[in-house]
Amino acid sequence: MEFQRLDVELRTERGKGPARRLRGRGLVPGVVYGPAMPSTAVAFDGKKLRRVMAAELGLNQVLELKFAGDGKTVLAMVQDHHAHAISRDLLHVDFITVDPEKPVDVRIPVVTTGKSAGEEFGGRLVVVFREIPMRCLPAKIPVKIEVDISELGIGHSFKAGQLKLPEGVQLKLDPAQAIVAVVAPEAEPKAEEAVAAEGVPVEGAPAVPGAPAAPGAPAAPGAPAAPGAPAAPGAAPAAGKGPEAKGKGAEAKGKGAEAKGKPGKK
Repeated sequence: MEFQRLDVELRTERGKGPARRLRGRGLVPGVVYGPAMPSTAVAFDGKKLRRVMAAELGLNQVLELKFAGDGKTVLAMVQDHHAHAISRDLLHVDFITVDPEKPVDVRIPVVTTGKSAGEEFGGRLVVVFREIPMRCLPAKIPVKIEVDISELGIGHSFKAGQLKLPEGVQLKLDPAQAIVAVVAPEAEPKAEEAVAAEGVPVEGAPAVPGAPAAPGAPAAPGAPAAPGAPAAPGAAPAAGKGPEAKGKGAEAKGKGAEAKGKPGKK
């Protein structure tokens, strides 16, 4: 299998100053290390590596690093990289060497296909793992792993052990681990809560202060009773009603007349 080639050059200077000068030339500083060679400082074309990383395999791409000068080549993968927060230009990259005859650990993207049966009934699809850890030879790294979810109902899940893996690819995950699942929709609010939220009286519920009570509901404290309805226990009688109220009114008038007829003191 042919691997993507990336030309690199050795760099003898390290530090922030030399790194800035390299970036001014359109190069990116990096380091290569691993079983095949000791830690070696390099520089390379950042735009070319970006194009490689944008391909199907992304960071799982195995690169053939070719050193300028002696033409030495070594297989490596991107171990770590740092990019500018705004421009997203590469600032530094770590490469780790790999042996084409020995397996490497990678994380493969998960892609779902179809539409689950549970979603047709209001269920919600949850992707638990968007990438799955696997181990395989550098030449056998898959681009993606597809999961057919069309038969998943509400409350069902697709386990890691159900994955159809390419030949030579080993799963590094518990086979009982769920990869995707269809969960039940959230419970609908109760009808009583929905009606109360709209401000419509609910039968048997206490009335809002100052508003007439609903049929069969006790009146709110301090609220006037409905016409023809019995007064609430302990409530004062309405003004001007009842024989006691009339008698007290006549007595008050008599006392006023008596006061007018008495001569004032000199």
